[in-house]
Amino acid sequence: MLALAFLHPLLLWGVPLCAVPIVIHLLNRRRFHKVPWAAMEFLLAAMKRNRKRLRMEQWLVLLLRTLAVLLLVFLVSRPQLGGGTFLGTVTHHVVVLDDSASMTQRSGSARLFERAQDRVKVLVDDLAAQRSGDLFSLVRTSHAATPEPWSLRIGPELGNKISAMLKEIVVSDSAPDLGAVMQLTGKRAAEVQEAGRTHYYLVSDQRAHDWATEDDKPRPALLAALSALRADKDQVTVLGSSGPPNNLAVVDVRHVDRLAVAGVPTTLAVDVHNLGLDPSAPTTLALEVDGQSRIVLTVPQLAPGERQALPVGHTFHQAGHHRVDAALEATEFFPLDDRRTLALEVRDKSRVLLVDGQPDEDQGETFFLQAAMEMPETGIEAQVVADSALDETDLAPFDVVWLCNVQAPSQAGAKKLEEFVAAGGGLVVTAGALVDAQRWNELLWRDGQGLLPMPFGEIAGDVDKPVKAALVKPDHAICSGVAEIIDLLVGNVVLVKRWLTLTEDPANKNAAVVLRVRDNEGPPLLVARTFGSGGGEVAQFAVTADTFWTNLPSTDLFVVLANQIHRASARRRDLTSANLQTDGSYRLTLDPATYRADVTVRAANGEDERTFTAVEPPAVPAPAAAPDAPPAAAPSHALLQLAVPMGELRQLGGFAVELGRHDGTAETRLFARNAPIAESRLLPFLDSAFTRLYPSELHGRVRFVREGSSLGDGNGEGEMWHLLAALLLVGLLLETVLAWRFGRR
Repeated sequence: MLALAFLHPLLLWGVPLCAVPIVIHLLNRRRFHKVPWAAMEFLLAAMKRNRKRLRMEQWLVLLLRTLAVLLLVFLVSRPQLGGGTFLGTVTHHVVVLDDSASMTQRSGSARLFERAQDRVKVLVDDLAAQRSGDLFSLVRTSHAATPEPWSLRIGPELGNKISAMLKEIVVSDSAPDLGAVMQLTGKRAAEVQEAGRTHYYLVSDQRAHDWATEDDKPRPALLAALSALRADKDQVTVLGSSGPPNNLAVVDVRHVDRLAVAGVPTTLAVDVHNLGLDPSAPTTLALEVDGQSRIVLTVPQLAPGERQALPVGHTFHQAGHHRVDAALEATEFFPLDDRRTLALEVRDKSRVLLVDGQPDEDQGETFFLQAAMEMPETGIEAQVVADSALDETDLAPFDVVWLCNVQAPSQAGAKKLEEFVAAGGGLVVTAGALVDAQRWNELLWRDGQGLLPMPFGEIAGDVDKPVKAALVKPDHAICSGVAEIIDLLVGNVVLVKRWLTLTEDPANKNAAVVLRVRDNEGPPLLVARTFGSGGGEVAQFAVTADTFWTNLPSTDLFVVLANQIHRASARRRDLTSANLQTDGSYRLTLDPATYRADVTVRAANGEDERTFTAVEPPAVPAPAAAPDAPPAAAPSHALLQLAVPMGELRQLGGFAVELGRHDGTAETRLFARNAPIAESRLLPFLDSAFTRLYPSELHGRVRFVREGSSLGDGNGEGEMWHLLAALLLVGLLLETVLAWRFGRR
């Protein structure tokens, strides 16, 4: 239907002014006094013959003057046509409402989301008054795939209906992808055939993070969505509501060491980031382990953009799953990112494989290593095998593998070792008289592409003239926390009689020399490197692990050095699968022979409890077997896959996963659900930044309306002022011409 509305309806009180020309005309007729005059009789007779023509001329001029006043009143009242096809088209008004976590920020006495709701209500009321018959849709960024309502006809009841819906919306704790939301909404809106135009209203906190990348470029997905808009039919109005841009956030709780073992001190770190424009005030941070032990740390003043790690040493006395909570002193305006949780699995022991290249009943190559590692306070469990057993040994349970005076691994063994280190495991190689340097270099150096930090060379040194050693890289991870002790003992206690030359190449940037023979310019004694994207570490000694070439294994330094190497190279456990943000999923594989399918997930505070069911994964068709091949044995049972979508949970922090066993016992796992780090970036995105970053052809399609400013006429859709102005001009010109023409007669 065709609807007519006015942007300034109060000015319609000027419509009675249209009677002014008529009143003037009547008053002019009343002021003349009739006096008979003989000479006028001839003129009156002539006028009687032209009375009808004169009267029509007078009425025509009067009509034009009256219409001119009426058009002037309508022009300043700014009428709009909506919902019709005569001078106006059906417009689809799509409100994209940001209900992400950053909208919980408080500004003044209200949250940003409450202010955004108020802006939507005002917009809906305006549309109901001015654009009756058009279409209306509401899209939430957290539910962009299922907008509700969609393509609703605008009428008098729209305001009440949308107000009731807005009251039921609960702000999510997820992060929005504005580009993806706009792309999906744009495709859906293009399918609405009834609408000739689409007007998008983006109601959000207008954060720079949603519009620009970290390197100050347009978000690719959002740029693509805006570029896909029809220049003549689509318009975007951004209704932003921003709060204080300053924010001090806990952005990470980390386990610094590569492994956590019960009874062994480990290092945690809490990263605090000042994401605002002003220096932060000094504050405090509380760290709790399993909701019990509590440590209060001081957070110093941080400059804008500064990030600082607060290290904490802790000893977990029991193996299993543990929860570490870090919380800043509470802030009122944005408490969402003041707290963060780490879910950590602590193991009973760290397993090490010692491969002995020269086994001996009394003191083999690994004797001193085994003694140094299996001290109670190390948390290490060592297993010794001969070099001939390496190919048959499964390396998956081990964190570090030591190859001690091994002649050379087989080709299969070299491949297994490379896969082990590439997956994050640690490898330590010690030299000796049995080492086949050429074979080692062929298999594990490979011109710098293999595992070895440096290629082996010839045996050097004089047994009768032992030399000292020197620490040359005290900042290496191997020396972390004990650099002074290592430096003192290396220079005063260690004697080196012989060594296997490690060939240095200035172009080799991968290898770091930690210890040298004699002095700071001597041959390499201990070198290390990182291999592969998995973070695997390789250490290479130029001496033996026994006392045949050096006295190092018999000194107290060897205990320190062996354990430091283990800490620096042990397989780093992946914690990402148990530490998730609100858009992830916790996944677990269960054996149905051991566990029940139903799993209980419970928040640490007990306020959020759900039950999830593990299911069998979809069957994958087996490849066709050869005609003469024997039939494959059917598996006894399929493993179950448990998936816990973070979007279905409502609390932040630690969650316990209770697994029921068929024997009646229960097991508990932990995972952490944390707020997206991106939602902590609260700096606003100004319209000047849009003009600077986005292409000029988009500037006319996107309009920014600040909070407190009138929404105005948008893009003027359905307005008639152009036509009214033209009619008024034509009418005035015509009235002037006719008045002049008729007056001459």
